Amino acid sequence: MTWHNADVYILNNTMASLTDFFTAFDAAASKEKFTPALQSAAASIDKAALQAALDAVLAGGDDATAAGNDAVLKAGFEFATELVKMLEKEPGPEEKLGLYKYFKQARGEKPAEPSFYQMEAKFKYNAWKEISHISAQKAQALYIKQVNDLINKYGTRA
Repeated sequence: MTWHNADVYILNNTMASLTDFFTAFDAAASKEKFTPALQSAAASIDKAALQAALDAVLAGGDDATAAGNDAVLKAGFEFATELVKMLEKEPGPEEKLGLYKYFKQARGEKPAEPSFYQMEAKFKYNAWKEISHISAQKAQALYIKQVNDLINKYGTRA
């Protein structure tokens, strides 16, 4: 297998792994489902550019960037932050913690270091600290990937 074929394989698998997110995206963009605000957000995003940005960032290392598609990746991330509110069931504590850490890093927000007795805040801080070295674009892409996984697990409501 040549490098090019391996690269295509990785990119195709990355896109395939976001099927549920893009199905929800298409439903919002076509106004089949979701709130008018979510529909409007989807309609303003270039799907092909978003797919290309996600493929590039997810296939890259921890410092991966969207290479010229930063704005579309950020718009996709913002769409995902609203889409996650449309899940049929509320995610569990560990799933919420995963969303939290990627959300904070994607926004460039460092949570305050909690005191010893603030257990919930300490869990959040430690979760964020584990991924604090990754780029904002990588965090945005991983947030979208996690939303995809949650849609797969819980489904979405109209």
